[in-house]
Amino acid sequence: MNISCEEHRSAVVLTLKGECTFDDVDSMRRSIQPFLERPGLSLVVDGCGLERIDSTGLESLLQLSEDIRATGGRLCLAGFSGDARTALVLTRLDRRFELRETIEEAARAVSLGEAA
Repeated sequence: MNISCEEHRSAVVLTLKGECTFDDVDSMRRSIQPFLERPGLSLVVDGCGLERIDSTGLESLLQLSEDIRATGGRLCLAGFSGDARTALVLTRLDRRFELRETIEEAARAVSLGEAA
């Protein structure tokens, strides 16, 4: 999996490409770790290039969401489709995460506090 993390004006964007599996979650966590200590972090997880996510990857996103909420921040998933979106639906995590179609919509939602 390719992982990148970039800071933008309104949010931090964590981009995931390929497959997010057990082997990748530590790398994902290390990529976002420097930003997690910021109170009120706005994080967008860009899943546009994500082909597949397993249960460990989903669990990692849940933990990330809880960590961010504990500091008053928000997490939003953007562009999840195909098998990655199916995994969210089948596990009913689509009801737990805030989902948006594009990175721009997600960044606007987390920075302005828009409801899902």
